[in-house]
Formats: sequence, C-alpha cells, structure tokens
Amino acid sequence: MNNPHLTPERVRWLHTKRAALHLSPKYISIECQETWGGQYFSRTGWSAHAPWGASLQWIGENFRKAITTSEYFNDPTAPTVDVTAFRAMEPESKTRRLAFEADIATTYGYKKIEDIGLRCDLVFGEWHYLVDDVVILYATKRMPGGHRAWPEDKKYQDKRVHVPLSVTDEELGLAIRDAFSRCEAPGRQKINWPREEDG
Repeated sequence: MNNPHLTPERVRWLHTKRAALHLSPKYISIECQETWGGQYFSRTGWSAHAPWGASLQWIGENFRKAITTSEYFNDPTAPTVDVTAFRAMEPESKTRRLAFEADIATTYGYKKIEDIGLRCDLVFGEWHYLVDDVVILYATKRMPGGHRAWPEDKKYQDKRVHVPLSVTDEELGLAIRDAFSRCEAPGRQKINWPREEDG
C-alpha cells in the first residue's frame, strides 16, 4: 500500500504498547492490552491487581511488566488487520478478561462482576516503543457508563504525565499516582486517590 503519509518515522510512532489502570475504593488493577485497531485484553501479557493501598513499588513493577508484555498487531501499511487472526483472538481475549474480572470480584467482595467498575478512576498508559522509552499516562474523566479522555492538545496537557521506563519502580508508581490525581469525577464524587494538597 503506497501511502505518502506513512513515513518510516510515522510508522514507528504508530507502534504502541498499552496498559490500562483502574483504581476503585477497594483495589487497583493493571491490565495489559494488545492492539488490533482498538485495544483488547491481552491473551498473554501481564495483568495484576492488589488492594487500594498497594505500594508505589508494586504499582510500578507490575505496570512495567504489563506495558512491556503488550503487543501491537496492526500493520500500518495494510488497509485492515488480519481478519482470520483477529477472529481467533477475540474469544481468547474475552475469556481471559472475564476470568481476571471474576477474580477481582471474588477477591474484593463484589457481588457481581459488573460492580467492580463502579466509582473507578481510569488511567491509560501508552508507549511508542520503537521511538523512545517514555510512557505517556492519560488521566480520564469518569462519566455515566464509562470514562472519557481529553483531546491531545495543549489545553489539556496537564492531563498527561510523561515518565521514562528507565526510572525505578517506585518512581514509576509515583508517576502513576500523579496521573490518577489528575482524573476527574462527576458532581461531588471524588477521585480515589487524593491530590497532594488534599493530604
């Protein structure tokens, strides 16, 4: 496919590894994702969860494992993903995601799997692994039925945290905590980690 916009630099930038972090009043979870046009729960990558008060070291260590084991299956030069491979991936991804979510529900005393997402804050992690070692953490706004990320322009640059993967686990965990502190929630609801000025 001859696309003049797909320069070698652009192709490298499109290659990303991704992980998502959820923080509820009870737990924090880190989910490895694989990319097929959109994001799907990784069939083979590292995902983990821990109680809300997990240490910065645990958060950094497990996020590092998750994002480095993420996989990118797009071919920027092809019009679509490999349909056969994509169809084989979907049920495997769903099965592993549901097992992970069921484990969270059981571990932290939720009556239904659907309840684990209530009052959660969400941070997306993105790493352009062919370009540099910098991970971009995107804070989100909690909305009825889901979360919304802010546009990638200067107006919302404070909603993104940039951190090199070469930092220590504790420093990486601190950057993630910072990203969570930039999330927003509706009405009088609060984010699950206080901002520094709140103590």
